[in-house]
Amino acid sequence: MAAKDSRPNILLIITDQHRYDTLGCYGAEICRTPYLDALAARGVRFDRAYTSTVPCSPSRAALFTGVYPHKNNVRVNNQVLNPDIPNLGSELGEAGYQLGYAGKWHVDDPGVATDYGFEGKDFPGYGYPVYKGLIEGLRFGPPAGSPGATTHYKAYLESHGLDRPKILEAHYGDNPGKQGQEMYALHSGGIESSFETMVAEDTINLMRSMKEKRDEDGAPFFIWANFWGPHTPCLIPEPYYSMYDPASIPVEPSFDETWERKPFVQQLVERYWGLSEGGWARWREIVARYWGYVTMIDDLVGMLLAEMAVLGCDENTIVVFSTDHGDNMGAHRLIEKGPFTYEQCYRLPMIAAHPECEAPGSVSDEFVYLQDLYPTFLDVAGRPAPEAPDTRSILDQILGRSVPTGRESIYAQFFAQLFTFEQRMVRTRTHKFVYNHSDIGELYDLVNDPWEMHNLIDLPETRMLQDKLIEMMREHMVRLDDPILRHFDSIRHVY
Repeated sequence: MAAKDSRPNILLIITDQHRYDTLGCYGAEICRTPYLDALAARGVRFDRAYTSTVPCSPSRAALFTGVYPHKNNVRVNNQVLNPDIPNLGSELGEAGYQLGYAGKWHVDDPGVATDYGFEGKDFPGYGYPVYKGLIEGLRFGPPAGSPGATTHYKAYLESHGLDRPKILEAHYGDNPGKQGQEMYALHSGGIESSFETMVAEDTINLMRSMKEKRDEDGAPFFIWANFWGPHTPCLIPEPYYSMYDPASIPVEPSFDETWERKPFVQQLVERYWGLSEGGWARWREIVARYWGYVTMIDDLVGMLLAEMAVLGCDENTIVVFSTDHGDNMGAHRLIEKGPFTYEQCYRLPMIAAHPECEAPGSVSDEFVYLQDLYPTFLDVAGRPAPEAPDTRSILDQILGRSVPTGRESIYAQFFAQLFTFEQRMVRTRTHKFVYNHSDIGELYDLVNDPWEMHNLIDLPETRMLQDKLIEMMREHMVRLDDPILRHFDSIRHVY
């Protein structure tokens, strides 16, 4: 008979590049996410959740280790994780948890999930599951035979007797340099032919096998499920491709960005993607497919939660849903992430449903980081808290308790995406200050200017506020031993 172990299982669901305001529980009026909304109704929705860094690998590595990029060594995509620091695999494995992993990895490179003790399929690097030639007509993806071209998706289709999907319709950016990547594309077959369904199925298989093992020996499980979407290319089947009428999508309030007193680098990013030709009428076509992708993933999350109920795991499993970072998706005429700290990029959806939640359906207004999940899961597992001052457990908040985190601000780092650009951000409840190492700084009044259209840096009337935020940023740098501190000190009086 299995030994008694009362610790709960943990199911962590992470999407990729997912705007918080596409969820109904976060105010989305058109885009539908009924399963995630239901998850929030039985748990806690975090209204001030943020990533401490972008792009993908730095954010995921921060979650995996609980520390900032300059400490775990993953400052940009596909760097090697510092092998000398603890991580979720080492700590939860040491605590006796079964470790399962499904879908996108992208924590470091060349490391893969099984290197850290997880059971599951490996997707090295970004790991996009469709290699060139697998789906007829798709341009995006690694070359066949390359290290990143896994055959897991091909095997999934064959094992289910499914035909390889074909591209029925595709649309690209207007910049000739981006013609190798679809912005959105329709593929044949139903949702069962999508590689995201493969991720859901792999997660379910892990749940089943690990539930069986727990029944035998009592060991709880930690399963980390990772979808590639709704990150572009939005490669989706019907009915999701046509689910949302582009004409029904309201224009982004910040779409008429003038770039007045804004960092020039943002204009360069806009030109790089080349998506502004045709104005909002062009953009809303992309947004419609992005929303379709969001709803498809919501349906798959529903599949996971339904299976958990069938297995009887829902009464002793903590379910957490979030993403690595957001996507501007038309805000300020920008897409994806980059050297810009707009809320659409750094603010996250985060929902946690604990079976012992004391206030189901509640909303936490405390500042939390994605990487707070690292010490939180250690807390659940009975492991000692990390010594690093980067993060803290939010188990009380997940349990629905009105316990303050003690944070007055969020601090974020950015190193590079497309090109090197050192950047730091401090965000309070009312304002945001951005230090751009090689460009103009930014200061926004988030109460009166929630869309961050008016840069208030270096104005006489904001001087005292600006000085206060600069000192607040410096305190974060000192606390974290941020390597940019020396350079920041050398020019901060210029502001």
